[in-house]
Amino acid sequence: MNYNNKLLWAAILVAPAITLTFWLLAGTPYELPLPTKTRTLLLVILLVPLCEEIVFRGLLQNELASYERLRQTVLGLSWDNLITSTLFTLVHVLYFSSAWVVLIQIPALITGFFYSRHRRLIYPILLHAWYNTNGLVAYSLL
Repeated sequence: MNYNNKLLWAAILVAPAITLTFWLLAGTPYELPLPTKTRTLLLVILLVPLCEEIVFRGLLQNELASYERLRQTVLGLSWDNLITSTLFTLVHVLYFSSAWVVLIQIPALITGFFYSRHRRLIYPILLHAWYNTNGLVAYSLL
């Protein structure tokens, strides 16, 4: 298995641990009606990751990466990723409690890392969908 595949698998496998940590430290981010409706599932698992990643990775991070200085890395993370992930996290202040917003930064940096590395939206979209799926599953179990 090459290095890129190992990193992708690590990002996939860390999702349940991050989600469980979120719930234990911050409680539930918002109230979902139980049982969750199909429309909500489709929105949270498919549509939201697609739209957010197109805007934040495909448009914003891609534009920031056009500046060579912002492609430089700090601890393996590019400045374009750090800026985009921080803005992504700040937008979520509208929907989540402050404790949750801080913890959203971790998956944002992970999805941005894979966009920086591969310059393809498929990785961030699938990872985002996977993180959201884990969040919904964990929420339904608590």
